Amino acid sequence: MARNDTMAQTGLDDAAEAPYRRFNIPANGFRNYWNPILPAAEVGRKPKPVRLLNEDIVLFRDAGKLFALEDRCPHRGMKLSLGSCDYAGSGTISCPYHGWTFDGASGQLVAALMDGPDSPIVRKVAVKSYPVREHAGLIWVFVGDMAPVPLEDDLPEFIADQVTFFSIVRYCDYKANWRWLVDNWPHDHHGPYVHRTSPELLFQPMLPFGMTVTTTPLPNDKGIAVDGVNGITSGDYAGLGTFPRNNWWRCMTPAGRGKTEGFETSAARRRYGIQHQFETRLPGMVVVGRQSGEYCLVQWATPIDETTTRCFNINNWRRHGTLRGLYDRAHYYLWRGWAHDGTFSGQDKRMVEGLVPGPERLSKTDAGVIAWRKYAGAHARRAPEQDSLRHRGAA
Repeated sequence: MARNDTMAQTGLDDAAEAPYRRFNIPANGFRNYWNPILPAAEVGRKPKPVRLLNEDIVLFRDAGKLFALEDRCPHRGMKLSLGSCDYAGSGTISCPYHGWTFDGASGQLVAALMDGPDSPIVRKVAVKSYPVREHAGLIWVFVGDMAPVPLEDDLPEFIADQVTFFSIVRYCDYKANWRWLVDNWPHDHHGPYVHRTSPELLFQPMLPFGMTVTTTPLPNDKGIAVDGVNGITSGDYAGLGTFPRNNWWRCMTPAGRGKTEGFETSAARRRYGIQHQFETRLPGMVVVGRQSGEYCLVQWATPIDETTTRCFNINNWRRHGTLRGLYDRAHYYLWRGWAHDGTFSGQDKRMVEGLVPGPERLSKTDAGVIAWRKYAGAHARRAPEQDSLRHRGAA
């Protein structure tokens, strides 16, 4: 493919594409997966435009049902999201230009209002409809080339099981490609440097760095578990001195995100059978457990288009009755929402948005990144015919 053709298709040049093209990781995200797109509270009967995997979609509710359609009327190209649900209870949306009215479930044209009741074009035109679900306070949409899998197949158990867990969600848009954000997650060692001044870690001992990173495939093509061993918390650098410097105030016992050692003997594994503390999963998320097993953070990178990513922080607590639930919610809104989802994630946002794509010189700290890229390109879900072509090409 010519350089100009690549730029036209992705909006990114060859320098940005090179690290991913060899592993077949697309700029607009992996299709054939469910992705979160908005908190459920943001979608009502008034049509809501969204973009997901570079496709424009309109979301709307009617008669208690949620619908997702292609956001373009095939008549003259008007955005359906500028229209309205004129016929309450019918599950339809009407284009604002000439009143073409589409069924929300199938996308079928059911009336062309300005053509009159007997228009022959009715039932001969349709827009694309998308599988859509509401779960755990989020709207999930399946953009794919195959029949959708059950939503729960694509969710970590902490989100899927809302009987055992409850979730609080916060999201932020990054002006960056989704791949750059996901590369930030599989133990690439930025944490001890970038986040050493975050409120969560400021008074705790330094996170280990210089570790040997190991990865383990998860069952059913879900992703990889990432672990680091044999790290150090300080080092002497010739001509510079010691890192970290002036570290006297770090007097707290490691806790929460700062507790990274001893997961093999943790309560999470012993009591609940949770096997890994860090997992990077398809289509693009990181699952970060806690030693206790009572809480789990899922950060999900939803590709909006090739230059914008919506990062969801999905905080999940194990249910332990009404009072404990009130405490966990209060803790989030009074501390964690600011300390992590605002400040800590804000540090990541600054780094990811500051990346300048180009040739890479990877080092020891990138073992998890390399493993993730290889795994994702080889194991991402594809439509059966696409998967057949991939295997024939590999042969």
